[in-house]
Amino acid sequence: MAFEISVFLENKITHFEAITALLKKKGINIRTLTLNNMAHGWGVLSLLVDHPDEAYKILTDHGNSVAMKEVIALEMKDEAGGLDEILVKIARAGIHIESAYTRLIGENNMAVLLLEVPDVLEAIRRLEINHVKILDDKVVYGK
Repeated sequence: MAFEISVFLENKITHFEAITALLKKKGINIRTLTLNNMAHGWGVLSLLVDHPDEAYKILTDHGNSVAMKEVIALEMKDEAGGLDEILVKIARAGIHIESAYTRLIGENNMAVLLLEVPDVLEAIRRLEINHVKILDDKVVYGK
């Protein structure tokens, strides 16, 4: 299963860069990210990295407020309508999406849809019943 690392940070370039510099120093590759601004100069940086357990420990050990959350990675076509096609399947499976973002994998023209859902195990069960391919860590993390 894929895991997302979220870091609560002050909305300053120096804090953002301090996070990326620390991960770089430790050899952790950021595969994709989202940065969401919150109120009063604070935000949440959500990262998909190749070694989430290590990233969590390193960031926490350096005094950051960090959370690790399981996400579901689904293969989708990297073409017009690819996202719509997978969303139809997700809707048919009755899955509520709390958050979503995508990642492209250039070497094989694959797109990945990453989902945060309220109940990961139930969502996986429903997706499998509806023949939706869930990607393994090797594909998600690029290992």
